[in-house]
Formats: sequence, structure tokens, C-alpha cells
Amino acid sequence: MGFDDSDNMYLSVPDKKAPREPSSEFTDTSKYPEARGGIDDVIADLDGDNDSAFDYGFSIKKAGAASHSKAGGISGVKRTRLRIILGVLAGLLGIFVGVVCFGLWYKDYLLSKITYETTASNAVITIVNEEGNTVALTDVTESTQYEIIRDEPIKNFLLIGIDSRYKSYNSSGTGDRSDVIVIMSVDSNKGTIKLLSIARDSYAYFPGYSNPHKINAAMSYGGPDLLQATVESCLRIKIDGYAYVNFSHMANIIDSVGGVYVNMTSGEKNVANKYIREMNPNAALIDSTGNGTWLNGIQAVGYARVRYVGNGDYERMERQIEVLRSVMKQYMSLSATGKLAAMDDVLAAVVTNIDKADIEKYALDFLPSLQNAEMQYLQLPIEGCYNCGMYGDEWSMRCNWNAFIPYVQEYFYGETCEFDEVKIPNHAPSLSNCDTDIPLDHLIH
Repeated sequence: MGFDDSDNMYLSVPDKKAPREPSSEFTDTSKYPEARGGIDDVIADLDGDNDSAFDYGFSIKKAGAASHSKAGGISGVKRTRLRIILGVLAGLLGIFVGVVCFGLWYKDYLLSKITYETTASNAVITIVNEEGNTVALTDVTESTQYEIIRDEPIKNFLLIGIDSRYKSYNSSGTGDRSDVIVIMSVDSNKGTIKLLSIARDSYAYFPGYSNPHKINAAMSYGGPDLLQATVESCLRIKIDGYAYVNFSHMANIIDSVGGVYVNMTSGEKNVANKYIREMNPNAALIDSTGNGTWLNGIQAVGYARVRYVGNGDYERMERQIEVLRSVMKQYMSLSATGKLAAMDDVLAAVVTNIDKADIEKYALDFLPSLQNAEMQYLQLPIEGCYNCGMYGDEWSMRCNWNAFIPYVQEYFYGETCEFDEVKIPNHAPSLSNCDTDIPLDHLIH
């Protein structure tokens, strides 16, 4: 049957070999499946070329559509494959977004574990001076003529260890003396960490105080802000923030990295076990000695407290640094998930005035990315630049800080510059009597 073109209709041209039913536009395809392999093959053929379309009685318009599908369109199989590919890509994208979101959330979670003591930029930091008056720290800080060395990639942080066994301790950090005073210098360009340990019995002048005291007393008199200001004044360097940790939390930190390895002598073992019994009568005691002795958290804290074995404070500082370096080495050996879990314990024990962005940069980004866990270590005071003994009613170390400053400058920054002289306490050696010819690399551990 034909239709007039004016009605915008088309002409169906059936094949002579394929009679069609009067009521249908299509050929009776039931006669063809056996010969052609079934209706699925028929449909495949229809998708293939125009001749097949005409064989089965499709109209010219239908055949044209089939031809267009082959020439420039997308077949059903291709569409299915495309949908699968797009689905896989969408799934991978969803996983990626989920991981990123979890990472961001977990970073915020870790950062929220820290106790921050940050203050507004316009806030005034105050201390109580020796007369008992509250004064602004800036008002009692000494002004200097020479600029201190500054190198943007290098940041210096004051790490303080306090011991809450003493009844006078309080959560602000004041109330007792700091057992550990370490400057950690981080060079984000070179990817290095350098440690500088200051003996707690070193005599120094504090801002706002006319008489010198043991440097660890600054924590007791004015908290970490006064200790930071004192260290800056004595060494003529910039401290970019402090972080202090209570010894009661150190055991958890050490356990979180799987314990530490130290070089243990029999004398150190005996004294350390006494400290362990004081901290926890039920804790396991140290039962071995020698290089590579493994210690759990509470055992390592007992070992780090040992003072009256060997050369007093010097060897005590070396033990503390030994434990700290082993903690770092153990941390670096952990898997990525292990590092995050350990960081959870570390940050929960920290009280700091370091900006949250810097904590994230150094603790969560820089530290885990380090390829080498080795840290250089310099100890103050330097032999030949101090006197020690009983002065008055206490034992102390009388240091000439001016002899140390060039060493510290070269150690942290690789250069030296002029600086304002630091007031030194009585009984300290004069600069001319200090041994300042020792090469720096002979002092670095």
C-alpha cells in the first residue's frame, strides 16, 4: 500500500520472498530464526547493514536508522560497555573522595587531641616577677642591638619534659621545674631535625629577675613562656613555639611505637628499676643489659630518669636523647596506619602554643614523610666553657653562654654572626678562659 508524499508518509517495500501479514508493518520473522540463528541474531543483523533490514521488510526509514547506528552511533553492546566503564570510574571517584574526606576528618581529629595554649596576636603575655608583681613579659625582655639569624625554612621549637610526681605541679606547667629542656630545629627544605639539649642545672638570668637561677626553675616561676624567653635570651635565637609533655604520658607514647632500644648497663638497670617500682609496683622490671636492650614504656621512663650513675646530668641528658631518638626510629619503621595510631597517643599528651597549622605541617605532613630517622644532637654546656660544684647551698653549673652562641648559630644555621653579649652568672669562666676552639663536628652526636 502506498501513501501520498503530501501527507509526509513513507513507502514500505516488502521483499517478494517474505509475505507479510495484512495487519503488520513487519515481516513474519517466526519463519527465520532456525535459518538465521534465532531472534537475537536477527536483531544483530538488523543492526549491521541495510540489506538485512530490507530482507526483513523494514521500512526505508528504519533501515536508515540502522545504517546511522553503524556509521556514527553507539551500538547496544558498546553502550553497555560504556555504562560499565562509567560506573567503575564513578565508583573509583567515590572511593577517592571518601578517602580524602576521611583523611581530612582524621587530621582534624588528631589536631583536636592537642591541648592548645595559643593566644591572640594582640594578647599580652604576663609573668609574675621576683617582687610578686604581674608584668608584661615584653616589658622585662632585654632589647638587643644585633638582629638574630633568621632562615624561613628553619623553625626552632622548645620541647619541655615535666614530672607530675611533684605535688606542686599544675596543668599550666608552673609549679615545678622542667626535667627536660630540648630545642628541636626543623629544616623543612633539607628534611633534617637537629636537637639541642640544655642541662637543667645550668645557671641563667631570667627576664624580670635580677638574680640568676637554675634554668629549669623558669618553668616553675613563670611557666613555659618564661622558660622560652630565657632560652631565647641566653642563646640569642628565635624560638617559634613550645610543647611540653608530662612524664606520666611518655610511657604511653613509647608503647605506641612498640617500645625502644637502649644501651643498658647493670648500674643503670638497678637505678631504673627503683624508679619503676615507685611509678608502678606491679610493673615488669628490666631484666637485661647491653646494647640493644628493649624497654617498654614505663621501663624507658625509669631509664630516662636515671641521674646518679656516671657523669650526673650529662649522661642523664644522653639517656633522654637516646630514648627520644629511638622513639623516632621506631615511629619511622611503622606502617602508615601505625604512624597515625601512634600520633594519636603523641598529640594527646602535648600542651603547646604552636599554631595549629604548624602542628599539621610538621607533625602530620613533614614528620611522616621523612626518609631518614637519624637526628643530630648537641649538648650544652660545652666542656671547657662552664664550672660546676656547690655554690652556696646548691650544686649548679655556671655557664658562659657567650661561648655557646657561635656553636649554636653554626649548628642550626650553618653560619655565625655578631650578637649582643649575654650576662653570665658568678663563678662562670670568662670567655678568654673558655675552650672555643673545639670543632663543631667533634661535639655533634
